[in-house]
Amino acid sequence: MSLRDLVKPKIRYNKPARTLSAKQVRAMKKRGYDAERELVGMMRSIGFDALRVPVSAPSNEPLPDIFAIKENTIVAFEIKCQIKYAYYKSDQISKLLNFLLIHKIYPKKYAVLAAKFKYKGWSFTVVDKLNAYTLKIGEGLTFKELQNFLKS
Repeated sequence: MSLRDLVKPKIRYNKPARTLSAKQVRAMKKRGYDAERELVGMMRSIGFDALRVPVSAPSNEPLPDIFAIKENTIVAFEIKCQIKYAYYKSDQISKLLNFLLIHKIYPKKYAVLAAKFKYKGWSFTVVDKLNAYTLKIGEGLTFKELQNFLKS
């Protein structure tokens, strides 16, 4: 569910929809922005050149939230900041994979789903297939495990 759906909810299955105030939407966006900035710092700390791609509106362009480059490796990240689980739609995965296809000069290309769970830390999953994914607390790789995976 996107932020737009929460602000202007669609009625589904005759159930009342959750709505958010403007203040709640700003808080959610800030939490996501802060998580992206934190991950950029983490990637830089292990020697990657990392950039946050600030795209404020939904786009058809294949842009990740963050991408990082080191030597012959490029990593594209889709980031969620949630409480219990993070859901990634297949079109978000498609954008990551298409972004990596554009960068032909890098022999090592990784699409990574990152989730920062409130009070629990980060989880990562490396994907290579076009599917929808869910990442829950305690699943996936830790940052240290991701770092080791990227070294190999």
